[in-house]
Amino acid sequence: MPEPVDFFQAVVTAHPEDADHAPLLHDPVHARVARAGDVADGDLILAGVGMGDADYFNDQYTARPEPYDPACGCGVCCHLADHPGAVVMLSNGHPWHACDPWPADDLVLIIPAHRLPERTAKE
Repeated sequence: MPEPVDFFQAVVTAHPEDADHAPLLHDPVHARVARAGDVADGDLILAGVGMGDADYFNDQYTARPEPYDPACGCGVCCHLADHPGAVVMLSNGHPWHACDPWPADDLVLIIPAHRLPERTAKE
């Protein structure tokens, strides 16, 4: 049975347009847009993705997903306690001293820890 598929366009450069952000430390050719709920352990998180732009972080960081606990006491998780959808935790204390909760449907620019296989000319 056919299922709908969403495709997201992202233009990724090694130097974000905003001068406040550091250049990417990794080759952006492998960057992909993913839903926060699909981010896997070890994926490198580069930016949050909105309609037509990306909000690069000053510190790219490695995802360490954990179960979301709105009552953990970190001072950040409580802000999404009333979010109507699912929330995922992408990091707990790295690179900041607080959790990093995201609505599961939010878009994230990542470099996957496990890259997709290269396509051959026959495909």
